[in-house]
Amino acid sequence: MLKCDNCKINIEGEESRCPLCGGLVQGKPDGKNAFPSIPTIYEEFNIMIRIIMFVSIVIAVLSIALNLIIDIERKWYLLVIAGILCLWLSFIFIIKKKDNIPKTIVWQVVIITITAVLWDYSMGWRGWSISYVLPSVCAAAIILMVLAVKILKIYVGDYIVYLLIDALFGLIPIVFLLIGGLDVTFPSIICVAASVISISALILFKGQDIKEELNKRMHV
Repeated sequence: MLKCDNCKINIEGEESRCPLCGGLVQGKPDGKNAFPSIPTIYEEFNIMIRIIMFVSIVIAVLSIALNLIIDIERKWYLLVIAGILCLWLSFIFIIKKKDNIPKTIVWQVVIITITAVLWDYSMGWRGWSISYVLPSVCAAAIILMVLAVKILKIYVGDYIVYLLIDALFGLIPIVFLLIGGLDVTFPSIICVAASVISISALILFKGQDIKEELNKRMHV
């Protein structure tokens, strides 16, 4: 075992210097690791990542094969592959931010909405991204946020600001409703209604908590 003559302590592992004084240690390492091994994201989610990757490959290959068999002129398999890539982008972000569920949900709203708008624009702009995706994602995020808070018992300070931000996102469809840029209006109306209800509940029942969190986080 390694020893530090200066601190008069024994040291496990294969350290070349004492963790207390920084001096050189004497003796032979015992091969033990003094600190726990922290798995990487890939090691922690190894099986799940492999399964999802395999399913993604199968779906992509089948879509290409079916496209070539059924309708070779229209390359709709590109939309399938683009959708898989979008899902992988969201999945990676969720894994990296798994310790902060509310923040992850807010970022997912941003990523999915921007991706949908760009995708819609690349297809000649049919408007489905703001008619369906934007309000649906915002409404789903509000519901997921509430469920996450109840199920995971998240501390109020860790979610309340993100819930307020997400509820404000849900008001964005008002702009498109006012300018008349939507082919289908009911998803946006439902989303706006859910956002108004959420904001009202937050202000009435958690107004003081919101004020305290804003003071701590944004110094306002």
